[in-house]
Amino acid sequence: MGEMASRSGGLDTGAGAVGTKTLDATAPLLLETHFRGRILVVRPGGQLTPATYERLRDRLVNCAAEEPTAIVVDLAGMRATIASLLMVFPTVCDRISDWPGVPFALAAASPPLRTLLNASAVPRFVPTYHSLSEALDDLEAAPRTRRHQIQLPCDPGSPRLARRLVEQSCHQWGIPGMANDAVVIASELTENMVYHARSEGWLRLELRNNRLTVAVADADPRPPQLRVPGLRAVGGRGLVLVDKLSRTWGTASRLPQGKVVWAVLTVASRTHTRPTPSYGRPVTELPAAAAQYSFTN
Repeated sequence: MGEMASRSGGLDTGAGAVGTKTLDATAPLLLETHFRGRILVVRPGGQLTPATYERLRDRLVNCAAEEPTAIVVDLAGMRATIASLLMVFPTVCDRISDWPGVPFALAAASPPLRTLLNASAVPRFVPTYHSLSEALDDLEAAPRTRRHQIQLPCDPGSPRLARRLVEQSCHQWGIPGMANDAVVIASELTENMVYHARSEGWLRLELRNNRLTVAVADADPRPPQLRVPGLRAVGGRGLVLVDKLSRTWGTASRLPQGKVVWAVLTVASRTHTRPTPSYGRPVTELPAAAAQYSFTN
């Protein structure tokens, strides 16, 4: 397992800050967080009550914005007496499953809490482990997410950069059959960034299990509007195409400002081929306008 790295700061300061925070003064529940490698361990301490339910949910969702490889909630120090409140964990798991797509698990519940968990529906929706070490070992052994990311300028040429990255990534990852739909989605989202948000941003592609995620970030906090154009309309079909081609799509706020628009495609088994070795010209050799990259394979 990776070396432990602690981080400090109140969770109220934003998605990138982790540490210890009292969620409610009347019914204290503390969150302690630290990284084990790139897995984020969250330790609630105290009583889970109706007064702390929503804030615990929101803080766990914010932790996913740290983009760890996974989140494990260590329940050893948490108490609860109302089974329905434990549904906070399936709620968080569902909310972060598509974006940012962070695996989420529970571990190390005390015997009374484990009994309450087993009596609820939580283990049906969230992986639950007897110990923290068991959870960490299992999550570290999981297949790694493949990721390509590129910075995009606010320039009419950015959609072309986006299309090229998608084509090369799909072939490199052995899913050439996904390229056409993913190219259309990436191009439309990038055009929204350039012509509607009028800002620079980034494009990220992620392949995890059988899901390909296309995400574009910009500096405009306003969510995009899905409008069905008239029969004689010229253009305006961008999000309609995204909606048609993707399994699901949505938006997420981005700190300090802006948003991420993401879409998920399901990778059918028949689309898989042997991944292309990174020989010859690598995917990182894109035009100089796209100067920053973050690639994980």
